[in-house]
Amino acid sequence: MLRNHLSWDITLREESRWQSPALPPAILTTRPRFPETGMPNEVALLLPNDHGASDLISKVLTMPSYLQARALGLFLADPFFNAGTEAARMRDTGIKWVANLPSVEQQDQEFVQLLGDVGLDRSMEIKQLGELAAAGFQVLAVVSGPEAVEAAARINPAAFFVIPKVTDFAAGFPSLRQRGAAAREVREAASNAGWKGALLGLAAESEVAHETLWPDVLDGVVCRPVPIAAFPADGERTQ
Repeated sequence: MLRNHLSWDITLREESRWQSPALPPAILTTRPRFPETGMPNEVALLLPNDHGASDLISKVLTMPSYLQARALGLFLADPFFNAGTEAARMRDTGIKWVANLPSVEQQDQEFVQLLGDVGLDRSMEIKQLGELAAAGFQVLAVVSGPEAVEAAARINPAAFFVIPKVTDFAAGFPSLRQRGAAAREVREAASNAGWKGALLGLAAESEVAHETLWPDVLDGVVCRPVPIAAFPADGERTQ
């Protein structure tokens, strides 16, 4: 059901060279299993969830075509995710874009290191994303800082999406200054790696329509995720 999914709508700068259809209109992810916890969706998505990547791909088959036009956000640091098998199923759904969302990069570095010790770190995530890119999908690479940028740049994503780390949400939604600083670090690392795609940052709904507020290094923003309420009537779109 659609209420079990989230939409992360993408808005580009008015003068951006990356205007649609160069990038998808939004990213579609599953919704956290326990939304009533009060945790931000950006954080709660990292909790264990019965609805994995394969389940989300299956659900897209039943969705309206305008939802299928969105990038599919999948947790890719998953040893049970088979990129080859899932790529074939994703082609059947009409999906053309994929993002590694949520990402292990959102965790603090100590926890990321622990994940690395068991092979479930950014290396697996980027490897899976790279296999999907090689299979013909356009990809959005999700990072929280410069650490994974060089490796991700090698698969030439159409865009980097900079999402704050879990710890950045400890005192509420991270400030524009904090988000801007992270975006500038990612832009610098990406430029050093020779990458020239679009850079996206997370924005509150109140900021989306006011691009003068956005950090100057961003080509666009991804609005904080909201639940998709219901199927629309024919020809009508809804959140």
